[in-house]
Amino acid sequence: MLKRLQVVLLISLLAISSYAWTDSNMVVNGDLGMDWDKNSLPDYWSITWLFSASPNKVVMDQSENVDGNSSLRIEVSSLEVPNNFGGRVYQDIPVVSGKTYEISMWVKADWQVSEKQDPAGFNISYWLQGTNKQWGNREDLTEPITGAFNWREIKATITIPSKTQALRLAFFAYPGTGTIWLDSIKMIEAK
Repeated sequence: MLKRLQVVLLISLLAISSYAWTDSNMVVNGDLGMDWDKNSLPDYWSITWLFSASPNKVVMDQSENVDGNSSLRIEVSSLEVPNNFGGRVYQDIPVVSGKTYEISMWVKADWQVSEKQDPAGFNISYWLQGTNKQWGNREDLTEPITGAFNWREIKATITIPSKTQALRLAFFAYPGTGTIWLDSIKMIEAK
């Protein structure tokens, strides 16, 4: 009986794991729900939010999300930003030259910027890493947006140039105050 139960359990685990790997999303922890080190930040993501010191904060939020897991909540009430730079949440993803990828993320915001700030708001940005292992300049995939709105999907498409081996996918923000939530970040090969 125990042997039969072990076999059923093994088959169930194999079925679940094979289902999990059929997702074509190239982003690791794109639902922002994984936090193995329990630091209230999503695993596999780098966060360089230069104004994240207290009272500002960047944390996982289980009460506001699109996919039933967590979102990443960015709260900014105090601006002391060097070099006119806001911040970014990013992940480096291996890519294939010549392939086209579709990128999407869900965003909810109440984000205000100074009238003097140009460009202003937040967007999907990227850097490309060549075969020489050097990162190029940041480029924008979407126009910056700002303001207050409920969950909205932002999408973009990119074709990878030759001699490129990785893409640094980023949510990039120029200085502003308010709250932004990110969730359900995806990058898939276009068909």
